[in-house]
Amino acid sequence: MIQRVALAIGSTLLTLLLVEVGLRALDITPPRWSHPTRVESDDKRHLVDLYPDDPHGYFEVDAREEGTAQALRARGLGEALQRAQETPFGLISRFSAELCRGADIPPKRATRIIALGDSFTEGQGVREDDAWPARLAALRDDEVINCGRRGHDFPMLREMFDRRLALEPDVVVYAMTLNDARRSDSFEAEQDFLNDWIMDRRRMLGDEPEEHPFFRSWIWAFVEDRREAVRVGEATTRWYREMYGEPNAEGWRTTVDDIEAMHRAMEARGGSLFVVIWPLFVSLEAEYPFAEVHETIREALRARGIRAADSLDAFLGRSTEDLWVHASDHHPNAEAHAIFARVVHDALEASP
Repeated sequence: MIQRVALAIGSTLLTLLLVEVGLRALDITPPRWSHPTRVESDDKRHLVDLYPDDPHGYFEVDAREEGTAQALRARGLGEALQRAQETPFGLISRFSAELCRGADIPPKRATRIIALGDSFTEGQGVREDDAWPARLAALRDDEVINCGRRGHDFPMLREMFDRRLALEPDVVVYAMTLNDARRSDSFEAEQDFLNDWIMDRRRMLGDEPEEHPFFRSWIWAFVEDRREAVRVGEATTRWYREMYGEPNAEGWRTTVDDIEAMHRAMEARGGSLFVVIWPLFVSLEAEYPFAEVHETIREALRARGIRAADSLDAFLGRSTEDLWVHASDHHPNAEAHAIFARVVHDALEASP
C-alpha cells in the first residue's frame, strides 16, 4: 500500500517536473499583451488606436512605416510613435466639428438619424464604414450620423443628447451598453472598478517587461492566472449586476429619468427615441451572466413608454472571441457591428 502511494506521488511529481521543463523550454506563459495605445489630437478631431498585433489582417495602418508616421504627425497624433514598436497596428479615426465620427456633417437632406452612445457606437477598433451607424445607413435611405463617443455614460450622454438636437434629428437611436448607468456616490465608493469584460486590463503588460524568476514555478503561474481570472470575473459580474439593483437604486432611477427626458424631448419635436441594448461580449456561447440585467433595463424603459429593443438574442450562441476587436480589447468588431445594425434596422422598421 505504502509503495503504491509512493509510486503515485513519484509519478505525479515526475509529470509536473516534465511539464515545468516543457513550459520553460518552449517559453509558454499565461497570455499577456502590450497595452493598446490611444492618442487623440488636441482638437479631438483625429484619434488613433494601436494594438500589439493584427491576427486577422484587419487593421489599416502600421505605425512603424514612414508613411504612417508622417500621417500621424500631420494629424497631431505623433505621440503614438513612442510606442510604435510595442503597438504598431491599428486605425486612424476622424471626427466632424461636432465631434461625430466621420467627415463634416452636410446640410440636412433626408430623414436624419443620430446614433448616440459610447465606444460601442463610435466603433472603437473598427473602421468608420464598419461601425454600426454606417452599416445602418447602408440598409436604409436615411441619413445616419455617428455621434457615439468613447468614455461617455450618464450624465454625459444626456448632455451629448441635448447638444445633438442642434443637428435636427428625426430619430435618435441610443445604443445602450451595460456600464452607461449613473452610479450613485455611495455605490461608486464601494466598488473596485474591474471592467475586464471590455478591456482586459488584467492581462496587459506594464511599461517594464514581465520577469519570470528561475525559482518560480511556471505551472504555478498558470494556476495563479486562472485563480485571478475567476476572482476578477466574479467581482466584475457582481458590479454590473448591482448597478441595476438595490446597491445603485438611486443611480439607475436617475438614469431612467434621463432617458425618459430624452424621449419626451424627441416627442415634442415630432421625432422619436429608440433605445437598443448591446450585450457585453462574454460567455455568449453558454451562460451569459447578464440576461437578468437586460430584462431589468427593458422593463424599466417600457414602463415609461420608451421604445426599447434588445440585440442579445442576435448574439447568443455565437463564439464570443470571434466578435472581439482584439484579445486585449473586447469591444465589438466589424462582424458584431453588422449584426447590431441589422437589429436596429429591424426595430425601426417594426415601429408604428
